[in-house]
Parts: sequence; C-alpha cells; structure tokens
Amino acid sequence: MRDSLQKLGAADIELRIGRSGQFDVTVDGTLKYTRSKTGRFPTDDEVEDLVGA
Repeated sequence: MRDSLQKLGAADIELRIGRSGQFDVTVDGTLKYTRSKTGRFPTDDEVEDLVGA
C-alpha cells in the first residue's frame, strides 16, 4: 500500500500499529476511510480517490 501511495505522489505516509484488523486512511489530518465502518479494506482505486490522485 505504501508503494502505491508513493507512486501517486502521497509523500507523507505513516503506517502505525493499531487494533487487530484496523485500517484507516487519513489525508491531511482528516479521516477519509475506516475499515471499522465498512467492514472491509478499501480497493486500490478507492485509496487513489481518497488521496486525490
């Protein structure tokens, strides 16, 4: 995932350990996606849309 985001130009990428199965996407300090609400991981296309590719 980190490599995909870097290719999109998303330079400030932070991966942190969270709860088991946790997956959040935060862009410029704003939570854009959280697995806890959808029950699934986002697709690569969804993540690209979230970071404004």
